[in-house]
Amino acid sequence: MKTVTLPVGRPSRRQQGFTYLLILVALVIVGILAEAGVLLNSRIVKANKEQELLFRGRAYQEAIRSYYFAGATREYPRSLEMLLNDPRYQHKRHIRQLYTDPITNQPWLLLKDSRGGITGIASSSREVPLKRANFPEEFVRFTGAAGYQEWVFEFRPKPLNKKNKT
Repeated sequence: MKTVTLPVGRPSRRQQGFTYLLILVALVIVGILAEAGVLLNSRIVKANKEQELLFRGRAYQEAIRSYYFAGATREYPRSLEMLLNDPRYQHKRHIRQLYTDPITNQPWLLLKDSRGGITGIASSSREVPLKRANFPEEFVRFTGAAGYQEWVFEFRPKPLNKKNKT
C-alpha cells in the first residue's frame, strides 16, 4: 500500500469543492425552515388578530346595547366616545376604552340607523379570514364570510311580540 503525502493545507483532488457543496445544501435547508417558520408565525399572528377582533367587536356590541337600554328613551349613541362617557349620566361608562380595528389598526366602519345613531361596528378589511367556521353561537353568522368586513357587530333590539305587550 502506497501512502500519498500532500503538503499541509492542500486537499486531495477528491475533496475539492465538497465543503462548498455541504454549505450550499445547509443554506438551502436553513432557508426552507426559515420560510416555514415565517409562514407559521404569520398565521399565528393573524389568528390572534381575529380573536382580538371578536373580543373588541363583542365589547362594542355590548356597550351599544348597554347605552341603548340605559336611558329613559331608547336611543343609540351618536359617537363611540359617548360609550366611554355617557353624557346622560355623570359617571356612566359602557365600555372601558375605545379600541381600534385590530386587523387594520384603523378606525371602525360605523353602522348607523336612520337617525344617525351608531348601531354597530365592522372592520374595513377585505382580507379573507383564517377562521371560517366553529364560531361561538352569537357569531355563527360569520361562518363562510368572504372578508372581515362581513364580521358585523351590531345591536338591534328584538321587536316585542303582541303577546308580550301588556
